[in-house]
Amino acid sequence: MKPSFYNIIIENTKQHETIIYNSLYGSMTIFDNLEYILVKEIMDKPNDVIGNDKKIIKSLLAQKYLVDDDLDEKAIIENRKKKGMKDHNRLDLIIMPTLDCNFNCIYCYEEKEKGKMSDETVNSLLKWMNIEIPKFKLVWLSWFGGEPLMAFDIIEKLTPLANKIASEHGVEIINHITTNGYLLTREKILKMIELKIYNYQITIDGIAETHNKLRPLKDGRGSFERVFKNIIELVSIDSQIKVTLRINFNHTNLYSVPELLSMFDEKYRSQLRLTLEPIFGSCEYNATDNLITQDIASTVSSYLKMAAEMGYDITIGKSAVETGKLVYCYAERENQYIINYTGDCFKCSVYNFTQSNRVGFFNNDGFVKEKEKWNAWMDLPLFDDVCRSCKYLPLCMGGCRKTRIQNRNNGSACSLIPSNAAYILKQVAYNEFQNFVIKDVL
Repeated sequence: MKPSFYNIIIENTKQHETIIYNSLYGSMTIFDNLEYILVKEIMDKPNDVIGNDKKIIKSLLAQKYLVDDDLDEKAIIENRKKKGMKDHNRLDLIIMPTLDCNFNCIYCYEEKEKGKMSDETVNSLLKWMNIEIPKFKLVWLSWFGGEPLMAFDIIEKLTPLANKIASEHGVEIINHITTNGYLLTREKILKMIELKIYNYQITIDGIAETHNKLRPLKDGRGSFERVFKNIIELVSIDSQIKVTLRINFNHTNLYSVPELLSMFDEKYRSQLRLTLEPIFGSCEYNATDNLITQDIASTVSSYLKMAAEMGYDITIGKSAVETGKLVYCYAERENQYIINYTGDCFKCSVYNFTQSNRVGFFNNDGFVKEKEKWNAWMDLPLFDDVCRSCKYLPLCMGGCRKTRIQNRNNGSACSLIPSNAAYILKQVAYNEFQNFVIKDVL
């Protein structure tokens, strides 16, 4: 027997307890500090156990804090990632009908372009989808941009045809749209319900004062009032609709989140999910350049707890403590395509969508891979060397592939900061999921 490499020990001195969490298997147990002293002694020398300690060994084995000597845990993680990348059951299509946008968000990384998807590209896509969709059990069709509602006619044209292909071949299809919400009229909402688009992501960066500075319209006017009104309209029309409220935060708006949460009527909160993401990039608005990392962790975890108590649809800390994760993100899946309005294909949505970055393109022959670029993306080693010695590897599965390619094995792709995970693990253990936490009695 040996201790699992992926045991993470978190002390809570205020409560005089210690959490053991295993990032590979998802086990989590709370011991008081005296109990943990004994547990640690046994885990340090598990093969020397005698007498009553065998009962403790049995418990530690059941939770996989102790594993067989010959178990290769890294091979388990590698196998998970390979399965995730090669998943033949799911097809992810992210379609950008335009890169044009009616907003001028000050942290936006995209190059806005006039123009929208041509009939020729629509027909090429449709021809390809007729062949590809029937091969899968699930299709995730997501509209992105730019602002996709500025090319709503393309959404109206392609979505029902994709739905029809899926239905005829017994394939489940989930439709989703990422929009800034400004153009969500009642007429469009009702049409999207007809198209079976029930899943939305809408960014709202805090209260009006902060949101309007970060996400103004092209002419400089504020967008908060209309976006907020449209979100309420959206969720009030159909109870099946779910909206992910995305808050991109930095030092200017993080502390306005509680006020924003209080503004949404209680009767709609169960339809509203919450996600908080730091503003990134080399700009003065970068969150991690202007906030202390542990302050981010503690503040975000407290807001998630608050939102859950207020009735929002929250899974506390899912991104940090989810076990069984297969890939870092959708961009690592082989059967995932981001399709620009030009017909160019990409793997990552956080990109400049220029031909130099594409991995293929669509034409009358279907999808044409640019093999060198496609292989450069897909054939990257599963993990960087620095990841293989990290206890948090099962929680992130190796970090951002694009960043790894750009920075090549120097560790700068790491997106999971241990202090963040520790805060969220404490919160999970002591607050939201206490009924699922094992309280061992020795």
